[in-house]
Amino acid sequence: MKAAFMAEMKAENIKQFLYNFTQLPHLAGTKENLHLAQQVQAEWKEFGLDSVQLVHYDVLLSYPDDTKPNYISIIDEHGNEIFNTSLSEPPPPGYEAVRDVVPPYSAFSAQGMPEGELVYVNYGRTEDFFKLEREMGINCTGKIVIARYGKIFRGNKVKNAELAGAKGVILYSDPADYCAPGTDPYPNGWNLPGGGAQRGNVLNLNGAGDPLTPGYPAKEYTYRLDKASGVGLPKIPVHPIGYHDAESLLRNMGGYAPPHSSWKGNLNVSYNVGPGFTTNYSTRKVKMHIHSHNEITRIYNVIGTIRGTVEPDRYVILGGHRDSWVFGGIDPQSGAAVVHEIVRSFGKLRRKGWRPRRTVIFASWDAEEFGLLGSTEWAEENAKVLQARGVAYINADSSIEGNYTLRVDCTPLMYRLVYSLTKEIPSPDEGFEGKSLYESWYKKNPSREYKEVPRINKLGSGNDFEVFFQRLGIASGRARYSKNWNVEKYSSYPVYHSVYETYEIVERFYDPAFKNHLTVAQVRGGLVFELANSVVLPFDCRDYASAVSNYAHIIYNLSRNHEEELATYNVSFDALFSAVKNFTEVAASFHERLQQIDINNLIAVRSLNDQLMFLERAFIDPLGLPGRPFYRHVIFAPSSHNKYAGESFPGIYDAMFDIKNKADQHEAWEEVKRQISIAAFTVQAAAGTLKEVP
Repeated sequence: MKAAFMAEMKAENIKQFLYNFTQLPHLAGTKENLHLAQQVQAEWKEFGLDSVQLVHYDVLLSYPDDTKPNYISIIDEHGNEIFNTSLSEPPPPGYEAVRDVVPPYSAFSAQGMPEGELVYVNYGRTEDFFKLEREMGINCTGKIVIARYGKIFRGNKVKNAELAGAKGVILYSDPADYCAPGTDPYPNGWNLPGGGAQRGNVLNLNGAGDPLTPGYPAKEYTYRLDKASGVGLPKIPVHPIGYHDAESLLRNMGGYAPPHSSWKGNLNVSYNVGPGFTTNYSTRKVKMHIHSHNEITRIYNVIGTIRGTVEPDRYVILGGHRDSWVFGGIDPQSGAAVVHEIVRSFGKLRRKGWRPRRTVIFASWDAEEFGLLGSTEWAEENAKVLQARGVAYINADSSIEGNYTLRVDCTPLMYRLVYSLTKEIPSPDEGFEGKSLYESWYKKNPSREYKEVPRINKLGSGNDFEVFFQRLGIASGRARYSKNWNVEKYSSYPVYHSVYETYEIVERFYDPAFKNHLTVAQVRGGLVFELANSVVLPFDCRDYASAVSNYAHIIYNLSRNHEEELATYNVSFDALFSAVKNFTEVAASFHERLQQIDINNLIAVRSLNDQLMFLERAFIDPLGLPGRPFYRHVIFAPSSHNKYAGESFPGIYDAMFDIKNKADQHEAWEEVKRQISIAAFTVQAAAGTLKEVP
């Protein structure tokens, strides 16, 4: 059946679905996106799913004001606007007549018209602000900062600027980060044009979902926080611009020279840090005009199911978002088209009388771009059932962000499954004809941690698996085709979240034959199939043991930068290493027992499967991480400095971060000790769940 399922998926169908999904903008909360939800619902029903529902929530979204556009100006000493940034992106060829293209904006920005001197803060990372404040003595209080996009999640840039005292943030795309060498700006190539800008939310939700209903689903009956006091809302205005406009703002920057060549992008400007402009222009200031508003708006998830035969109360979930900033040519529709084809293929098997062993749930999430809202609200509403019955979640945002090789981020429980599955899928890459996906992936991206396997990354966040993995502890994974990160230094892909993310850019430049899309469909679909249909869950707890051991050594080695303090404050990692050793031994003997199982003994199989299913759950701490109650996984969390990146042993890592600059050293190291003990307890407790039931 698996062979039939894999063979059923066709590149031509994915191509057609992508075209259909990208002809209009599908911004969350708009009627176009409701219409698309209804279309997806109707087609999933037609494909043969057992049930397909629209599930709605009323969440806080953010839109520009139709009558008062957002822009930034340079003003002279009399307040006259000498220069204004553009109000929209020049439309790509063929799209000039499309209505309802939302202009570039930073969703959830505060309103305001601050004016002040400009300070250039490089990428706006924690280390960039350390450089400015500690080494260069530059105070950002009352300044407007300009940061280039890239390296980290934009919400972290805004939070860092706020903490530094800035009164406004300008985000811009530098050609160094959004133009790959050797290709042209769209439409002649796949680079970002100078008039293009990156939309995106600037929240710091830390997993809360809808800002007004943290922890609970945003239904009609739900109590809501005041609109002004929602979770994670920035307190200062923020706005994104393209590199043509950025050049005008940065051209006459004065003040300090850039501290290092790494602060220089590829614009023809000095990259002076400021504050303010050069002497000739010192009376000029920058003024922001931001009038966007937040409003409670209805959003719609599409939830489809195929009921399992043997274990209908065990759920394998495939989910990806449907809402886009504009056309969504890559993000999300290259992913949604793949999900559509996976659903069609499952439906075809189902109509021929086949059913999976476990229930499969398919989800088209809404409002991902506004803070993962659709997925998080649904998981909040269904948390009790999901934590009791959720086997795995496979994420399906953009299928491509490049065309070099596969990229996988997942729980260590899925490593072996991913490796064995990719050995069965043909490689789509040039020069690897007749070879497996595993071979091309391994050749192009070998692991740094483990010998002779391809690299698999830790899960961070910035996508819809967050609530399932980081909050609920459901084993999760994601896969897409990506670029060569060793060679191609630009961030994400150049036209990310701009109007130029069209069907044509995919069809002309990224994947003309849609062979990479098909490969991603086979990986995502194959994972769902195996997880839903294997008699014994295809999870290997020994790989979790190796990973946890590896992470324990990494965090211990980090602590050894502070040998003196470790001695002074009597800090020991012994308990953690002891727990890791126990976990490793218990995982090995559990795996042995798994080999001996009589697969005809349904209760024995179910019992062991439940131990495997609940292993991820065992790493959840109900109290959550310090200051981040919805990040509850003790082994993994989104980095406190970059939501997109995963951090291991985040409690210990954050407690040790920049510890030499903490005022009270005793208190700081006591917190490190507390975090080590929480980690040791959690690893030991997880080991306990794998022990043979006495």
